Amino acid sequence: MADLLLGKVRRIRQCEETWDVSCRRGRFWITPRNEPFYRPYFIVIVVESSISILRTQVVRNSPSPEQFFEELLHAMLHPSWGAGKPRRPKVVNFDNTDFASALEPWLADLDVTCQFRLSLPAVKIARGSLEQGMNRRKPIPGLLSIPSITPPQVGHLFDLATDFYQAKPWHFLGDNESMEIRCPPDGDPRYAVVMGSGGEIFGLAIYDKLDDLRSIFEPRLSPRQRMRRFTWLLLIFEDARAMSFDDLDDIERFGWSIPNEGAYPVFGRTTKNAEIGPPTKADLFWMETALAGILAYLPEHNDRSTKPVEKTLEINSVSVKAQLYLKVPAFDRA
Repeated sequence: MADLLLGKVRRIRQCEETWDVSCRRGRFWITPRNEPFYRPYFIVIVVESSISILRTQVVRNSPSPEQFFEELLHAMLHPSWGAGKPRRPKVVNFDNTDFASALEPWLADLDVTCQFRLSLPAVKIARGSLEQGMNRRKPIPGLLSIPSITPPQVGHLFDLATDFYQAKPWHFLGDNESMEIRCPPDGDPRYAVVMGSGGEIFGLAIYDKLDDLRSIFEPRLSPRQRMRRFTWLLLIFEDARAMSFDDLDDIERFGWSIPNEGAYPVFGRTTKNAEIGPPTKADLFWMETALAGILAYLPEHNDRSTKPVEKTLEINSVSVKAQLYLKVPAFDRA
């Protein structure tokens, strides 16, 4: 196929254009009927000066250099409607060093210069416009978009979340074992409840006020009504579709841990529109400390004891070395 295309490409005119070419994971999901969902690779080829889209292609797996080269040849021979006549560019920019190195000799044979560029603004604009039409939800900001939050801190947060999930505290902690947590011990309290004893949503909910926690035991209030009254901090475990695409990319980039493919840790704060929005910097610092404290407490609760606990724990984390006060249950429901 490539040889046939090459023969045709050599016969078309060459212009003074520079093309930007990218193949990255798309920021959308493909959900075939009766098949597992997946996040595809998205090939985008544009004219740098005009952001005119020459070709797009969605593929399930990362293409080989040969397959990627064929896509580029197709863009030269059959540009998208409205992108002009067939032609060869003078320069092609790639944002992937492996593809740039692999395709350089093949493009040189067509008298096309091959270059690597760390950033391709024209591709970014075109990709963003195309992906916006493929997504049904607004983009979710990644955790590293929060000011002062660093990769090591998020990595430690993911490690703690993985340990929390693997400990399966919902097997022996329920609503009756709500926790009052203070860090430092003389600071303002927050109130945590392990979720999962019902077998549906697994994770940790942290409430800012005792009255907020008490309200979850009021049967007259629906979850939506509670969300309209106040917000709370959450860690829930979901499949990858619940994650920010930035966080998914950073998991691959930094090697952050996850419990398994069906249990990605999602950190957020509820909104009064019954959605989950991004957490604040203070939320993440608190969640990191709370998870470390709960994990330190869990071993002594594995005996399913219902005896009240009130103690101070030593916490060491990436962000802080501190003491944490823990009281279980947070209040007497009787």
